[in-house]
Amino acid sequence: MEKVRTRPGPAVVDEAPRPGDADEQLHSAFLALLRWTSRSAVRTRLWTGDGVELTPTDAWLIDALAAHGPMRVTTLAGWQGVDKSTVTPQVRRLERAGLVDRRPDPEDGRASLLTLSAHGREVRERVRAAGGQALAQSLASWDDTDRRALAELLTRFVATVEQAERGEALGHGVGRPGMAPRDAPRD
Repeated sequence: MEKVRTRPGPAVVDEAPRPGDADEQLHSAFLALLRWTSRSAVRTRLWTGDGVELTPTDAWLIDALAAHGPMRVTTLAGWQGVDKSTVTPQVRRLERAGLVDRRPDPEDGRASLLTLSAHGREVRERVRAAGGQALAQSLASWDDTDRRALAELLTRFVATVEQAERGEALGHGVGRPGMAPRDAPRD
């Protein structure tokens, strides 16, 4: 078993992980990454661009709308893994900031679709550029091959996790981005 210092500072492993400990090593690394991204200074570097500061949730919702196009609040809530009542105030905040627009669903006038505004697209690009620069600075000592390998493995990991989650959620009737708005529950 790994032994780690209990005082603040970087974790020090007293012995090398055993071959069967990959899952534990991944879990420890994931926890350390979550701890790193929760730090105020890091959040500012990752989620701020040219004076526009988003919360991580704001950035996720904006990214989902940018990547998957117009969608209903219920579909966005399903993607976020929360109830519509949880995502609605977040969407309203983004609307008030001029980042998200709401328009009637052309296929069902009783429902509305959320889209990114022009300002929302600009903010997304600035925040993505600032976040990319922050990560590049953090990985400046890595060579290009290692950075690309990390990007490929993380992308693969995220796709695998999201596919498993989407399969479970769709089995329970929750909408996901990429789903046609008419297939998702009405708002």
